[in-house]
Amino acid sequence: MTFDLQCAPAQLVAASELVERHPNTKVVIDHLGKPRTLLGADTEENKNTTPNESELSLWREGMKCLAKNKNVYVKISMLGYAIPGWIRTPERIALMKSLVRETVELFGPERCMVATNFWKDAVMSDNDGLSDVGPEVLRFLELIYAFLEEDYS
Repeated sequence: MTFDLQCAPAQLVAASELVERHPNTKVVIDHLGKPRTLLGADTEENKNTTPNESELSLWREGMKCLAKNKNVYVKISMLGYAIPGWIRTPERIALMKSLVRETVELFGPERCMVATNFWKDAVMSDNDGLSDVGPEVLRFLELIYAFLEEDYS
């Protein structure tokens, strides 16, 4: 049995403490640990491309704590939820690439998985976790591969 854990960056350290008490349960962290607030407000008007350093530190600390537990895995999923509008600008794509790469480096490729809700949410791409402006699912998979190919192909 596995347990899917969806929590905010502020909850990741506490989640790690919980996971440590249940080493025989496989736990899957959803949506890259939900670094949703790194760029500030979740609105189309938000053109920010520079992550908030305190939010980024909070996410990093939690993900590092979780990565120490060998029973914890991560879904690289719903990226449009994790970082709204991640596909809108080259700077946001670069941020997403850095977060995906950092996650895979922390957990190792054997404890990371890529997921979409394509069958359910394809017409509402943002809820599919891709982005409100795309990409389509095949482009999404190509981007994830491109993010990682130099180190993991």
